[in-house]
Amino acid sequence: MCHLFDTFFVFGNFSLTMGNNEFGEKTIESYRNEFPVTKGLVYLDHAAVAPVSLRVKKAVIDFLIEASESAIFSYESWMDRIDIIRDSCAGLVGSDKEEIGFVKNTSHGISIVAEGLDWKDGDNLIVYEKEFPSNVYPWINLKRKGIEVKFIPDRGNRIDFDDIESLIDSRTRLLSISSVQFSNGFMIDLERLAELCNQKGIFLFVDAIQSLGIIPMNVKEYGIDFLAADGHKWLLAPEGAGIFYCRKELTQILNPPLIGWKCMEDEYDYDHINFCLKQNTLKFEEGSLSVMGIIALGAAVDLLLEIGIDRIYERILDFGDLIVEEATKRGFEILSPEKREDRSGIHATKGDFDSKAVRDALKAEGILVNVRGGAIRIAPHFYNTEEELLRFFSSLDDVLRPG
Repeated sequence: MCHLFDTFFVFGNFSLTMGNNEFGEKTIESYRNEFPVTKGLVYLDHAAVAPVSLRVKKAVIDFLIEASESAIFSYESWMDRIDIIRDSCAGLVGSDKEEIGFVKNTSHGISIVAEGLDWKDGDNLIVYEKEFPSNVYPWINLKRKGIEVKFIPDRGNRIDFDDIESLIDSRTRLLSISSVQFSNGFMIDLERLAELCNQKGIFLFVDAIQSLGIIPMNVKEYGIDFLAADGHKWLLAPEGAGIFYCRKELTQILNPPLIGWKCMEDEYDYDHINFCLKQNTLKFEEGSLSVMGIIALGAAVDLLLEIGIDRIYERILDFGDLIVEEATKRGFEILSPEKREDRSGIHATKGDFDSKAVRDALKAEGILVNVRGGAIRIAPHFYNTEEELLRFFSSLDDVLRPG
């Protein structure tokens, strides 16, 4: 999934190892230059909507030039490019290329499974009670089919495996959960969870939007059945294009909830109607794709793979060390996991202050964080720096200083 590296660079107190072969020698500063947002803002809100890089911008502009000058004459090359991007996305999650479909967003991927499984009246499924709504509403919608939704109770912003196991019974069909929780960054042990689901004979769906791009993922090694993630957060791509993974053995039992010409084996044989669905995850791509969106997503994914997700994750963990240290100094309550091995890219902290007022005051200073669950949510990416995080805390001190 990641490249081999042989050149070592240092920026501030953090280090990042980069390759010096086909990509050339690059430091963090050179990558920061690919993100114009760094010129005017301290952007620490990647768990909401992330800025895109210059190479993503160029990919979109190049596509629009081709679309305006040659249109259908470029269509075949666009499809070839999408095939390459599909392969890159497969590498990102550790799957086969034919197990990756492109969707509009995470909700789209979740809905494919929610509406595609052959549910029986009286079946049930399990979700966490504090999930992001996109991983709740598609499942609640199944109540019209007689499906019960069971909720894992919150245990102080944590999820207890005993609670999950106690909810599973003979009619449980599926567990759907986020790899990382959006409000406080709690990261579930996916390998342990998949083992439990496998033992109980239920499907595991993972909403990976808050981890994919900064935390290594391997769906085959973990034993994940389904996964979805939009591109506009940690993948550093625009909204409107995402990834859907379906384990190849399950494509035969999952019915496409949307049907169109592109689901079919002979998709380009427009003169003959032959209802024969594709035998892989591509059968869930019902019609014309968001070519521009997928090309943008591909450019973003290539940037991340160029660096290496393992390297990015180490840098994110280093940032977490600094955030925990600075928040602790100030006596703030830390709602996110403090142990390095339990952390994600999201850090939630609160103190004796109005979090929304603080967020707005920092925004006026060009520092972007957010508020979830009444706490300040800090979400840096690899191109952020120690200096930016220290500036955030220094500005926070200024905002909170009396008078």
